[in-house]
Amino acid sequence: MDDSKTIARRLSGAAAALGVMGSLVFVAIEVQQNTEAVRGATLQAVAQQSMDLVMAGVENADLREAFSVATRGEPLSPEQERVLNWFFQAKLRADENRFRQVQIGILDESTFGQLSSNAAYRLPYFAEFWARSGPTFAEDFQRLVAREFLPLGEARPLVPMR
Repeated sequence: MDDSKTIARRLSGAAAALGVMGSLVFVAIEVQQNTEAVRGATLQAVAQQSMDLVMAGVENADLREAFSVATRGEPLSPEQERVLNWFFQAKLRADENRFRQVQIGILDESTFGQLSSNAAYRLPYFAEFWARSGPTFAEDFQRLVAREFLPLGEARPLVPMR
């Protein structure tokens, strides 16, 4: 009789252990699916953010004019400077957000590079803006801008828009 109770207890313990292991596998699968859903949603949000910035240039005549003047290297009016300052603030905050997403593993570096690099950083005015506004950003992001964005103005000059 003792042997049958011992066997029953062992079988019961083994079944409980298998149940726990099955639950852990289920949780791992759920976490993986949730992670993929978060990545997908993040990529969609980043793409929308990029489109919104592009559309700002398409829809905002003041921004288009400020870019045109800055691209030609002509002096900007105070209003044109304000327009570009607001644009660069928005663009850089979006890029800083993407930078943070790379740090936590939501975005990969190549996606960040594709979405963050653009003609705006090649404007000579960007270097002036950054000299004034850079300190308002986190130090690690400041280093990224110095390494990745500021050299764009030196390496690839823009063709003036007409």
